[in-house]
Amino acid sequence: MSASPDLDVPALLHGAPGFVGLIGPRVVSHSREGVVLRLDAGPELHNHLGGPHAAVIFGLGETAAFGILLEVFGDLVTAGAVPLVKRSEIAFNAVATGPLLAHATLRADEAAARERFASHGSASFAVEVAFRRETDDVETARSTYQMALKVV
Repeated sequence: MSASPDLDVPALLHGAPGFVGLIGPRVVSHSREGVVLRLDAGPELHNHLGGPHAAVIFGLGETAAFGILLEVFGDLVTAGAVPLVKRSEIAFNAVATGPLLAHATLRADEAAARERFASHGSASFAVEVAFRRETDDVETARSTYQMALKVV
């Protein structure tokens, strides 16, 4: 039960196209226990308060959730499973300003998810993401992303 040895999570995230490439998160740390991304959003991604727009924060969290999915289930993705977000919820607690950190952790039983995937061709599981201002370590938001792996 480990990620594919050929899967380079930082390279995948740093080289991602589309929205992820636009917002530009950087991997601070990554392991099966958690993935931490850093976002230093420029003014083009700011809201009226001078910090990252809520949509950017949500996207940062989704990217962190995808990162932990790759760390834990990378072997399944390498074998052809498609990772998806099924649903999510986010609660904002404080204004995000300056560099922001997103820490994603798997909140599910890995073995049960793998068993479900093997028997049904799909599995879903929760990933929790905590967002903190890098400057003072204040938690600005917390979210849960219900992730899925599917054979298509």
